[in-house]
Amino acid sequence: MDGRLEYKYLVPNHLVDRIRSEVRPYMDVDPFAGKQSTNEYTVRSVYYDSPRLDCYYEKLDGVGVRRKFRIRGYNEADENSIVFLEIKRKYLNFITKDRAPLLRRDLNDFLSSPEMDKYIISLSGTAQEQADAKHFLFYYYRHGLQPTVLVVYDREAFLGRFDASLRITFDKNLRGAIFPTLDMLHDEERLAPAMRDHFILEVKFFRGALPSWAISMVQRYSLPRMALSKYTICLDAQRAPRAFSRVKTRTASPADCWA
Repeated sequence: MDGRLEYKYLVPNHLVDRIRSEVRPYMDVDPFAGKQSTNEYTVRSVYYDSPRLDCYYEKLDGVGVRRKFRIRGYNEADENSIVFLEIKRKYLNFITKDRAPLLRRDLNDFLSSPEMDKYIISLSGTAQEQADAKHFLFYYYRHGLQPTVLVVYDREAFLGRFDASLRITFDKNLRGAIFPTLDMLHDEERLAPAMRDHFILEVKFFRGALPSWAISMVQRYSLPRMALSKYTICLDAQRAPRAFSRVKTRTASPADCWA
């Protein structure tokens, strides 16, 4: 299985300074976060799901192989803002992503009349982004995906000083809004808090084990490792599943999820 491991921990807000001081000797601030005066950036995602909320219920049912579909942007919008069509694929603890960039102002036009060469931006100089966009569109049409919830949080991000594959993030001030439109991606007006007293610590790495200092930190503060989904947390915070009709929960097969 190619991909990185992703561990998540629920941390009380009052520990944020202590956890940061534990991390900093081994980690550098992520360059994207370092461009901001606060050393953090805002992550904004419109999550898509089927009319039956298949993705939501697969998470609750503990399905080991599943996908999430989202359109992701960052910080504040401007006329040249880039957003990403994303499929996050999870196989047990391993994570991979399909990711295709385009301009925010082109989103609606692209979804109504997909033209890869016209709208999708090739940051890699290859055809990978176009292929990732096709994967997104395949599921978009196959499952009748619709915008379900806008998930927003503020992220501190760190990269390993001695191991560049190690990434640690503090995802704070989680908030959301149900039934979003794409025009809401960079808005704050309708957002409601989804997690007031805690933040989510994410540790991402490629194979092997957590470094010993990270294991010691987790043990020292008795941080529970949990299967935390910001998507489901934001839906549950607003009791949103009651607003959707669940006809049938479809269990994904590995062949389906990795198509």
